[in-house]
Amino acid sequence: MKDHNQLLHLTVKSVTPFVPKVAPLLPANEQGVTSKGKSSMAVEPHQIYQSMMLEIKVRIRAIDSKLESSDKYLSSLDTEFCFLQIRKIVEQICFSSILCDQERYRDFRQLEGMTSDGDSGGYEDDWNSRVILSKLKDISPHFMPIPLGERQTNGNEHHFERADVNATHTRLIKIFKKCGSFMHIPKPFGEEYESHINKQQNRYNQATETIKSYSQYFKDLLWHHAAVGLEYTSSPDGLEALDAANPQTAWLVNFEEYASDHISIVLAQAE
Repeated sequence: MKDHNQLLHLTVKSVTPFVPKVAPLLPANEQGVTSKGKSSMAVEPHQIYQSMMLEIKVRIRAIDSKLESSDKYLSSLDTEFCFLQIRKIVEQICFSSILCDQERYRDFRQLEGMTSDGDSGGYEDDWNSRVILSKLKDISPHFMPIPLGERQTNGNEHHFERADVNATHTRLIKIFKKCGSFMHIPKPFGEEYESHINKQQNRYNQATETIKSYSQYFKDLLWHHAAVGLEYTSSPDGLEALDAANPQTAWLVNFEEYASDHISIVLAQAE
C-alpha cells in the first residue's frame, strides 16, 4: 500500500447515493431510541459517519459566527469556546475514522490488550484522540479523510485527484495539543502578576488568527472528501488486523452549501 501522503488520486466505481436518516445533536428519543433505551432501527457505520460530519459542519459555523461578530480580536471566552469546538472537531474526525475500518481496529485493539497488562483491549474505551490517531496510522495508510479535487468520469468509473491539503495525523495532533493549552487556567506563579496577565492577553490575541486558520483548514480538508476502508476479513485470532490490504470501500462526502444542514454521501468501491 502507498503512504497516505502519496495517494494522489482515487478511482471509485459502483456508485450508490445515500440518503441520510440519522440527524445529529438530537435527544435519544428523536434518534430512533425507544423509552427502554433500545434502538428501534439499525444504524450503519456510514450513517453514523454522516451524522458526525454534520455535527462538524455545525461546529465550524459556530466558530465562524464568533469570528465574524468580533472586532480585531476574539474575547477571551469566545477564544476558549472556539478552541473547545475545534478540539471536538478533531475528536469527531478521529472517531469517525474508526468507522471506516471498525472491525480491523477492534481486532487490532484486542491484540494489543492480549500483550499488555495495563490495556483492556476494548476499543470502546478509547478516548484520547492523539493515541487513537497513532493507532489508526498503524493499521491503515488511508485512515485520514482524503480531500478530493478534480473529478473525471468514464461510465460508472470516477477518478478523483487528491486536493493539495496537508491531511496528516500529525497536523491533527498539533491542533489538538494547541486546543488543550486553552482548556486550563494558566498558573499565576513564577513571575510578576502584571507580566503574567500581559503575556496571557497577548497569547489570546494571537489565537484569533490561529482559530481562523484552523477553521479554513477543516473546510479544505472535509468539505469534499473520501473516507476509505480497507479489505478485511476477521478471524478468531485477529492477526489479519496487522496485514497490509488494498482499499475496498469509499464514502464520498460533500458538505454541500455552507448554510444548509445537509451532508451528502455516496457509497462506492475504491481502487
